[in-house]
Amino acid sequence: MELWELLRVNAAVDVMLPLILIVFGICALAVIPRKPNWIMGYRTPLACKNQDTWVFAHKHFGKQMIMFGFVYVLLSIERVLLVDNGASSGMIGVVIAAQVLAVLLALIPTEIALRKEFDQNGNRRR
Repeated sequence: MELWELLRVNAAVDVMLPLILIVFGICALAVIPRKPNWIMGYRTPLACKNQDTWVFAHKHFGKQMIMFGFVYVLLSIERVLLVDNGASSGMIGVVIAAQVLAVLLALIPTEIALRKEFDQNGNRRR
């Protein structure tokens, strides 16, 4: 397989990955595991404190994953266009770094929201 063909295959995969993130976000909103557990779901110490923090974390994280998934889609499309237009690998690297950052950023707002809404024991702040 030629390098150019390999880049096109990678670009196609880059468009599929954010769509998977969007599906995971929808699943996090629609299918919340019944009880906090360390096997499935959004599993951080505060999210697993009780049922209230568990549901809150899943709903918030699901929304974040959908939002950042769409950002990731836009960045992936940009990468596909850069590959198709023969852009330098340095520019493509910047786009890939932005994609990874978009995924990681979905975690941060959820943890901030959990800490604003709940104390360290999992009780809602009034």
